[in-house]
This record gives sequence, structure tokens and C-alpha cells, in this order.
Amino acid sequence: MSELRKGLFNDWVTKPLGLLVILIITITALTTNGLYTANINDMVSGMGTMTEYMMMANYATTIGMMVVFPLLIQIKGAFTSRNILFVTLGGTLLLSLWCAVTTSPQVLIGCNLVMGGFKMFTMMEVIVPIMMMISPDGNRGRFYAVFYPVSIALGQLGAYFSAELSYAFGWQYVYYFMMPGLLLSLLLVTVFYHNGRTSPYAPFKSIDWQSFLLLTTSLMLLNYVLVFAKVEDYFSYVHIQGAALGFVITLLLFIKRQLTSAQPFLNLRILQIRNVWASQAMVFLTGLFLAAGSIQSVLTSGILKYSAQTNAELNLWMIPGVIVGGLLLFFWNKYEHNHKGIILIGFGAFVLGYLLLYTNVNPGAGMQDFYLAAALRGFGMVVLFAGLGVYNAVGLQMMDMLSSGAVLVVFRSFLGPAFFSALISFGMYQGQVEHLHQLAQHMDVTNTAVMARAATSGGTLGLYGAAMPQAVLVAAREMLGYVVMAGLWIMLIVWLFRFGKMNRRRLVNWRKKWRSIVGAPAVAG
Repeated sequence: MSELRKGLFNDWVTKPLGLLVILIITITALTTNGLYTANINDMVSGMGTMTEYMMMANYATTIGMMVVFPLLIQIKGAFTSRNILFVTLGGTLLLSLWCAVTTSPQVLIGCNLVMGGFKMFTMMEVIVPIMMMISPDGNRGRFYAVFYPVSIALGQLGAYFSAELSYAFGWQYVYYFMMPGLLLSLLLVTVFYHNGRTSPYAPFKSIDWQSFLLLTTSLMLLNYVLVFAKVEDYFSYVHIQGAALGFVITLLLFIKRQLTSAQPFLNLRILQIRNVWASQAMVFLTGLFLAAGSIQSVLTSGILKYSAQTNAELNLWMIPGVIVGGLLLFFWNKYEHNHKGIILIGFGAFVLGYLLLYTNVNPGAGMQDFYLAAALRGFGMVVLFAGLGVYNAVGLQMMDMLSSGAVLVVFRSFLGPAFFSALISFGMYQGQVEHLHQLAQHMDVTNTAVMARAATSGGTLGLYGAAMPQAVLVAAREMLGYVVMAGLWIMLIVWLFRFGKMNRRRLVNWRKKWRSIVGAPAVAG
């Protein structure tokens, strides 16, 4: 057995240099994706496919991140940090190349699923050292106040630059542009990381591959149902019926296996803990506000005819809100320990943001009318992600925290947004049909204004072209009203819910547990 070594890097690496290496790898991992959402329209046109395939690929990344969560400790105990990063960064590089050259949406979905798993392993290798530096006393609130604003801001900046690259060169070049960063990260790992162990070798225990496959299959089937339900006419299509039935069967088999196994793949019993199930429910409801951003896209792209670059530029205004939210989180954590207050503030920011958007649903709106709403959404996003993340982990031991974190990821980035996206898409479609029908009732030969419009705009098709935007605007305003009302109800529920006080002594348990499991390496050698 080789001698244990301290730190991640070779002995000659100084702490500032080691920090720089970790930051470069972190930025690369955060900004490299299997699908860049700002380029979805260009990818749909270039590949000759449907938007739904792109959305399914996007959610597949989150599923890939979630299903490998239970494997993190075993992989960390069996392999060195250098080997893990070699495999994950190298695998991400090859899959990025595959995504750039493929013409098959099914291949793109599969690549995103695997890349999500690679991304989670990479992030675990860099997040833990950063966490130790930002919060050496184990205060998760302080770490989240820094990490979430940085990650969300990088995501918005990445979306903007990917939209610009796609417009200038083509959507494939976004993947090519990220490859030098991955190559640089691999080079840094080769030069600076040592290949020694920072914790005793722990061979693989029997991994429950059956549970792994059941969970992955179940979530991917649900992914298909939620994304394709509208275009396949919901449960009238046999494929949707089969996928829904398959989801239920595989999910029940997975749950049964976890509840009867002595060493479950994912400890579902933690969902009995009050703060765990409550945080999962509130994260799920946060998906309503994340999904409601599509209503703004309908307005900006469909009515105002903004390009993908303009929409990405507009979303950059979320960053000021993210920064303010991070500052609030930092000082809230320093002087206050009330979970209810910070979560109410987060939901309130979302409600106010969509209320402002509701007032700007008109064909004469300009970009400046969306700035404050975007900033409020960024503020609400970072506050809720961090606030609910801290509340979810209160009082949990390391292994339980990994299980709850896995469920939290899938609720936050897949189940909530996908479910409410399907709901809002259905509402927008039905609203457009209903309001178009109401407008058409008044269009006949007895209406002189209608006949004059028909004569100057190309007849019936011209009337349709004039009426449809009005129907879209009314449907969008109606859906935004529902979002605001639902948000007020959510705030009432949160206000009435008993959160309990934060036990600060338990906040530091994760650090001791992590050191006992993986050695908690320092930044430099």
C-alpha cells in the first residue's frame, strides 16, 4: 500500500498556483455542457429535428448528474483525484466532439446523459477543496453564498457567448471553442496533480447496478413523457402511454429495492425527515418560476422578433440580481439564521419579477422593460437555490447528505422545470386557440374595419397573421397572471410552515465526516 500524501498537487506547487489550477478546472467544468440552451433554435434548424429532442437532451444532463451521486464516495475511495479527472475531463472532451459532429438527436441525448455523470465527478473533485477554503469551519451558507452566484453568472455568460459564436460561425463551433479549455485542464492535471492517495484505499463494494439502471431508465422515461407529451397529443399516443407505464413500473421496482436492501443505492428513508421533504417540495415549486421564463421567450422571440443573441443579452441582466442575492446570502448567514425569511424573500423576488413582466406584455415593449424583471429572477434563483440547499442539509450526516443532494438536484433542474414547462406549454397552446377563436367571432363581412384590414393585408391569411399575435399576447398575460397568483399561494404556504431553528453545531459535521471518508485534501501539496 502506497504512502498517503497531503494535498492534491506535487510538493513544488505553491498554494496560489494550486488555487489558480483549481479555478481554471472549475470554470471549465461549469461552462462545458453537452447542450447550450441559447443555441437550441440553431441546432433544431441545423439538424432538421424538433425542439423537444433538444430539451430532452438538456434534462438528460441533470439525470446523468443525479444518478452518479451515490457512486461519488466509492469512486473517490478507489481512484486518485488525478485518475478521476483524467477520465472525466477526457471523456467530456471526446463527447463534446461527438456532439459537434452528430446529426442524430438520439446520440445527442445519450452524450448528454453520460456528460452529466462526468460533470458531477469533476465538480466533486474541485468543489470540496474550494469549500474548504471558503468555509473552513463547515458553514455551508457561506460557501453557497459564493458558489451559487458564480456558477449562475458563469452560466449566463456562457449562454451569451455561445449564442454569439453560433451566430458568427455555427452551433457546432461552440463545442470546438470549449475543447481548448478541456485540453488545458487535462494538461494542468498532468503537470500539477500528483497520483498519490490522500485517503486509504477503499476497493469497490458491490455496486447495485440494478438500482442504477432502474433509476436511470425511470427518469429517462419520465423525461420523454414530460417533454413529448404535447407534440404526441398526450396519452392518446401509444408511445406516451408505454413510457408512462414503464416509468411507473421501474420507479416502483427501484423504490422497493431501496426499502428492502441492507445497503440501498439511494437512501430514500431520508425523505421522512422534515427539512428534507419540505426543501424538496419547495425546490419543486421553484421549477414553476424557472419554467415560466418560456413565457418571456414567447413574447421576445415570437412577438418582438428578438434574435437568440438579443435574448441571451437580455438574460445577462440576471447577473446584477445574482450578485445582490449573493451579498444578501453572505450577510444573512453572518447575522441571521432564519430559513423562512430568506426563502420568502426568494419567492417574493420571483413573484415581483413576473408581476413586472405581466405589466410589459404588449407589442411595443422594449428591452429596457425586461431588465428589472430579469434581475429579480436572478436574485430569486440564487437565493432559493442556496437557501433551500442549506435547509435541506441541516442535521444530515455525510452519506445522508449525498442522498438528499441527489434528489434535490433532480427536483431542482429536471422534475420541477420539466413538469411546469409541460403545464405552461399546455396552457399557452389552449389559451392561444381559445383567444384566437374569440377574436375570429367578430371577423365577418359586416365589420368594416375587418374588411378594410383584409383588403390591405392579403385577405384571410393577413387577418390570421394580425389576430394570432394578439391571441399570443393575451394568452401570455393570462399565464403570467396564473404564475403570480400561484407564487402568492406558495409564499403563504412557506409563511405558515414551521421551519425550526438552525443548529449551527451540526453545520460543521460534514467537514469531519468528509475528512474521515476521503481525507479532505488541502489545495496545495
